[in-house]
Amino acid sequence: MVVEVEGIPIELRARGAGRPLLLVHGWSADHRYLCADLDPVLDAHGGWRRVAFDLPGHGATPAPDWLGTQEAMLRIVAAVGERAFDGAPYAVAGNSYGGYLALGLVRTRPASLLGAALLVPDLPRDDATRDVADPVVIHPDPDAFDELAEDEAWIPDALPVHERRMLDAIRAHDMPAYRSCDRAFLGRLDAAYVHTGAAADGSRPFARPSLVVAGRQDGTVGWRRQMALQDEFPRGTFATLDLGGHHLGRVERPALYGALVGDWLERMEREAA
Repeated sequence: MVVEVEGIPIELRARGAGRPLLLVHGWSADHRYLCADLDPVLDAHGGWRRVAFDLPGHGATPAPDWLGTQEAMLRIVAAVGERAFDGAPYAVAGNSYGGYLALGLVRTRPASLLGAALLVPDLPRDDATRDVADPVVIHPDPDAFDELAEDEAWIPDALPVHERRMLDAIRAHDMPAYRSCDRAFLGRLDAAYVHTGAAADGSRPFARPSLVVAGRQDGTVGWRRQMALQDEFPRGTFATLDLGGHHLGRVERPALYGALVGDWLERMEREAA
């Protein structure tokens, strides 16, 4: 179904039945890669009606010229969650930039949430810099990344483990979105990237089942600031995965990633019971 939020048409893609779960994808991507990451564990687990959508300026959702602040983006995501589930509380899973938006929901609308999963969430400092280490390749494979396109040259340095299947997965679910996003809009939003006001206030604990997962070798958003959220999430499971960069899920550490997400789902189900 298509909903209109502040004049922006946004297509909602629903799958499964049961408890409500909103999926929020990352920067310059679209809903497809996050569904590919989470569908296996959600299909195996059952009992969840998840709704995915493309953020403005990403995938099939346009970004109007007036849009260019995190406050507006957070307002739009909150409206999508409310419309998708008819005002009922829902769980949220956000990846990378989507994890940053999910954190904003936790801080501004905690009563609307059953739980939160922040999956390799971006967590910039107030000056928009990030605490990241230099990229490292632990298990190289010189044959894994031959014949890269110009806009794929970043892939080998982003992955601490090199396997050909990883390149195939990124090409299938990530690269199409990277190549079609609204770069002018992303430039406007990047200039006002950091949360302000209530969305920047982490002083109030969120006492719902939560999950924060980071890659120990993530050279994009890092892991230290993410692990420092533990006081804010007293019901949170925190994990930093070795041999993991910024593509945890179907690309990196899929079995452990799936087990952690499955545990989060089970903890929310127990809470409801």
